[in-house]
Amino acid sequence: MQRRDFLKTLSLGSCAALSGCALAKLSRVDPMSVYIRSDVITSPEIERQILAKAKVGWTADGKIRVLLLSGTPYERGYQHGALLRREVDENFNYLYDQVLDKFHFQELFFEAFERARPYIPQQYCEEMQGLAHGSKLPLSLIQHIHILGEIGEWGGKKHIKNVVKAMMDDQLEELSKMGQTCSNMCAFGPAVKDDAFYTVRILDWGLHRVSKLHQFPLIAVHKPDHGAAFANIGWIGYIGAISGMNEHGITLGEMGYGDRPEETLHGEPMPFLLRDILQDAKNLADVRRIISTSPGTNRYVYLMSDGKTRTAELYIRDKSRFLVFKPGEALKDEKNDLAPIKDVVYGGHYNSKMTELINANYGKIDPQMLMKDIIPQIAMPSNFQNVIYDPVHLKFWVANAAGPQERAAEQPYTFFDLSSALEKF
Repeated sequence: MQRRDFLKTLSLGSCAALSGCALAKLSRVDPMSVYIRSDVITSPEIERQILAKAKVGWTADGKIRVLLLSGTPYERGYQHGALLRREVDENFNYLYDQVLDKFHFQELFFEAFERARPYIPQQYCEEMQGLAHGSKLPLSLIQHIHILGEIGEWGGKKHIKNVVKAMMDDQLEELSKMGQTCSNMCAFGPAVKDDAFYTVRILDWGLHRVSKLHQFPLIAVHKPDHGAAFANIGWIGYIGAISGMNEHGITLGEMGYGDRPEETLHGEPMPFLLRDILQDAKNLADVRRIISTSPGTNRYVYLMSDGKTRTAELYIRDKSRFLVFKPGEALKDEKNDLAPIKDVVYGGHYNSKMTELINANYGKIDPQMLMKDIIPQIAMPSNFQNVIYDPVHLKFWVANAAGPQERAAEQPYTFFDLSSALEKF
């Protein structure tokens, strides 16, 4: 039984004393209706006006859903939820049932979201509310899914991380041993073929082993009322950013970087911080300002590139520091010592292998080589999604895991032209 049906049954059960006629009327009431829940959409006319601002389609190869969203944060959330209601329902209910089956209680998610809530910009809270109303799902379910990733990276309480790993244990032994780590690189100029500029984002998350997210890939192209237009490369129902690129040629990349004792959930969750960058950053100076001043939660490494200036930077960010590394510089701290490579900045799970591959293929790197030869060798068994960005031309290629035992690294890539998509608004 779906949760909304359970809520209906529960509400009807309290009215057992009502007459048959009254019960029949009450049974026609949908407590998840937007006209009950929303103070924005109060009539079918307003709903039609909001939905008319959006378009839904597919990538040219028919593999990934594409949403063109515009308007206020609430309106874009509602468009997302309403236009893909069936998919959001199936995707999120399955994942949430998996989570609760292992945890046996919801309180952890209520508590975790409450800690982060004061630091989450209001626009994302409104977008989550719109998504909940459009998809006819409980708002708490939407919130809990969006805090799940932050709980998974949280090292403040070791037993919580052990519980999260145990949650995945029977379906993903590798992830329980290796945790969640990714890889990123940017190479340009003489380091690549034809003097081009490419940034690689390898997401090793493992959720294709315990969810259906990989069955619901999504490229959500946002044209907000304020700020930059951007492509959020993710999954149906998920508004946080893990991978993406905006109209100014700013790209996203991140990876977990171990645990530190000062990690806390009292801060802005990483997927919303990355949304800030997509919407508000025009250059790497903006990116540095956003990351360095945001109250963080966990320890992360970020690799961001700027297609306009053809450069990239790698950042290490935790509660006590913000380190910046530029192309051609050695990356050295207490965890790593990466050799410098001219016109390249990089880092990831298999650092030594990355150094070897980049040097061996220096001057020959292009998207095909990255897809076929380099990414398969540095992606982990938990490889969930890969993106190759060409931010100079606002284009990218994306691959997603195909099943529980099928890494994204072995799947065909889908090409997407953000410039052409923006022309359709």
